[in-house]
Amino acid sequence: MAADRPPASRGLSVRHALGLVALLCGRVVSADGYYEPTNTPLPFDFSSDAPFSVYLDVTADYLMAHREFIRPGRKASELELVMPFELAPPDSCDGPRRGALLVHGILETPYAMRDIAEVLNARCFLVRAILLPGHGTRAGDLLTVTADDWEAAVAYGIRSLHADVDEVHVGGFSLGGLLSALAALRDPDIEAALLFAPALGVTYPLLAHQSSWLKHLKDWLDRNPAPLPVRYQSMATNAVAQIVELTKRYDAEADAGFPVPAFVVASVDDIAVRTDKVIDEFVERFTHPASRLIVYGQLEESSDDRITAYRSFMPEQKVLNIAHMSIPYHPGNRYFGRDGLYRDCGQYLPIIPNDEVAACQRNDENWRGELDSTNDKTYLPLQRLTFNPLFEETVEDMNEFLESLTNTEGAAP
Repeated sequence: MAADRPPASRGLSVRHALGLVALLCGRVVSADGYYEPTNTPLPFDFSSDAPFSVYLDVTADYLMAHREFIRPGRKASELELVMPFELAPPDSCDGPRRGALLVHGILETPYAMRDIAEVLNARCFLVRAILLPGHGTRAGDLLTVTADDWEAAVAYGIRSLHADVDEVHVGGFSLGGLLSALAALRDPDIEAALLFAPALGVTYPLLAHQSSWLKHLKDWLDRNPAPLPVRYQSMATNAVAQIVELTKRYDAEADAGFPVPAFVVASVDDIAVRTDKVIDEFVERFTHPASRLIVYGQLEESSDDRITAYRSFMPEQKVLNIAHMSIPYHPGNRYFGRDGLYRDCGQYLPIIPNDEVAACQRNDENWRGELDSTNDKTYLPLQRLTFNPLFEETVEDMNEFLESLTNTEGAAP
């Protein structure tokens, strides 16, 4: 397995300090509607068999009525960015009708799954992406959302696909990967799972597991302005509590193994998801011989030949390592790509010194990686990597995985 030794890390003690500081000293901004729940749920019955087109129409009306728009003068274009969506397969496609439901991560919107959706659509998939409850409106809706709300939305999306295609795949990023894994465990008719940095375990476990009671004392772990139309920048304590609840459900239900073919991607430098648990789960529970795990970064040798490790330290591109949020985004992505509109210099993280933030914001030749990953001045200023420089390689691996499933079934690709 190809691997590399990344530069010296600040280590777990600083990462835990980052979580603790964010927990106890989250940034405070003036109160406004953005941080208050709408208290009006989406008027759509996720237990129904309504067509996906009805769900799209109801969601569009709901967002127009309840979203706190970042750019009020451009509501239509902003709505298009955050909406759930459907990509129909090209007219040239034939053979079995295949569908994929894609699920975004915490704080995100379906925009996070766009680049992956286009890859699958080019392979003749009918692709649908849902908007998880509590997202796309205002950060305050994370104060009241539940794990059951998220699971109901995913179950509806899968059910809608079963009605329209022969083969259903489910996939997601981070929280969406966790929800997809749970759905695959419960539905024997799902063909495969595509899991990008799935949140099978969360970092700062001691703090995260206190969130179930802490949410009653502290609404926000971090509360920041909203400079991006496609995602929140604020984390509600309740949202973490709901993710922890889902990890417990996964642990209970995956105890007997994860027999569904799965394509899994993870970065060893991820500061949001416990990649060590993802790797252990893959080796011990993901028993299907066609399953594959792609790891970015240094990895101990493994006898499991289903695992591929990629070198994530790419000095020729000034890439230090692969950050959590970068994994689903193409380098050409409008917001998060190499020349994208958004630059993350850790301006909302108390652990990042102000002088490092200022230097990063001034400099057009920053090193990029996971924030809080080095003390070595050689790699400063450090900008958080927001796109995946290994996107094309990962797509090639995913396509090989999908081909292997088709060939195993004895059908033409």
